[in-house]
Amino acid sequence: MADEKRYKSFSEMSPPPPGGEGKGRGDRGRRPDHRPAPPALSPEYLRDGYFDKEGHLRAEVFIEWPEKELKPKLNATKNSLRAFYTMLRMAKNQLEGWRGQPDKAREDAKNQLLRMRVGAEYQLTRKVISQVCHDFLVRNIDEVLKQVGSFENFAQNLDAFVEHFQAVIAYLPEKAER
Repeated sequence: MADEKRYKSFSEMSPPPPGGEGKGRGDRGRRPDHRPAPPALSPEYLRDGYFDKEGHLRAEVFIEWPEKELKPKLNATKNSLRAFYTMLRMAKNQLEGWRGQPDKAREDAKNQLLRMRVGAEYQLTRKVISQVCHDFLVRNIDEVLKQVGSFENFAQNLDAFVEHFQAVIAYLPEKAER
């Protein structure tokens, strides 16, 4: 009995796996996870804003970005974006409702966009929307908010975001595929 070895746990009694001591309790000999990285929006998406050099809405706003950049990556349905679209329309309505008082109109619309941004953060933490969907919302909201200093630029960019959002929704499925 004097030369008996005492073990503190069952894992000490087991021989080490071939190739080393293992990587800790959670490893259990499994291979590392090799899933591909989640999709992300390309750096070119919205990089130069909604308008071309002549001040016209880019064609990408209507077709290329919604169909090729967003539809395959958003992992969303029309219904999942409905609340965000409603908030965006509220911002536009607030801007149009106070055109006689541009400062008030801009401030109300800006605050609605900020609420929308907070909603995107909240829904991301609840895993209601994907990271790409969150990035889509935040990039567009931030693009509009960059123009808040000028009523006309702010209004044009807000309208462009509404047009772009409508195009994105047009390419999304009604319901999630099961």
